Amino acid sequence: MAKREWFPRQRDALQRHRNLITYLLVVLGLLGALVGWGLLPDMVTIRPPTAANHHYVPKGQGLLLDLAMTEIFAALFWRWPREWVYLAGSLIGLLFTFALLYNNLV
Repeated sequence: MAKREWFPRQRDALQRHRNLITYLLVVLGLLGALVGWGLLPDMVTIRPPTAANHHYVPKGQGLLLDLAMTEIFAALFWRWPREWVYLAGSLIGLLFTFALLYNNLV
């Protein structure tokens, strides 16, 4: 019995455009970290602040963890472009970076 592949056209498109997608993910991750480094206070909150729950971490730790997640998954996606899970991991890392900016600047 042959193995059935899910979304073959999308996987082929990801493989064809892997360099562009990887460069875009890396640049967006670096820009988000640089903007956060310049604008965020020394201690940042990971979650949206509420009256009962304040959890603060150093700015560098929060930004570097999100940046590392984005860049590691982008490198894995570049190496294996047909695996969409790596692309999803990198996009989640970007989401965490911009959520950190939103939670602390708004």
